[in-house]
Amino acid sequence: MVLTLGFIVICVLAVAVVVDASAVFLERRSLQATADSAALAGAQAIDLETYYERGAGARTQLDPGAVRSAVRRQIDGVGGVRLDSVRIEGSEVIVRAHTRVRPPFSGWLTPGGARTITVEAGAILAYRPAS
Repeated sequence: MVLTLGFIVICVLAVAVVVDASAVFLERRSLQATADSAALAGAQAIDLETYYERGAGARTQLDPGAVRSAVRRQIDGVGGVRLDSVRIEGSEVIVRAHTRVRPPFSGWLTPGGARTITVEAGAILAYRPAS
């Protein structure tokens, strides 16, 4: 009887750990997808005036204001996600974002209950010459 009860407790704890780990993993994956899409939106925010004057090529550059605006629009459409930073390094856009996740079982055991997940994503503006 005691052995059976102990086994049941261990099984319930194992299920709780798996459910909590899965919840955190899925939230991180969702956050990474959001940051990836924001970085891609930012990498597509080019200087349109130069683009229309000279066409797509090596001289096509990112418009910093349009990049930040495109990233912000993409992030603002997702609830609970906060934008930490947007960096433009040459032709690369790097987005850093975070969210808070509360694991279903262990969330009520820890002070504050929620954990912060932070991700970073990057996208590059690259044009190939027309052939």
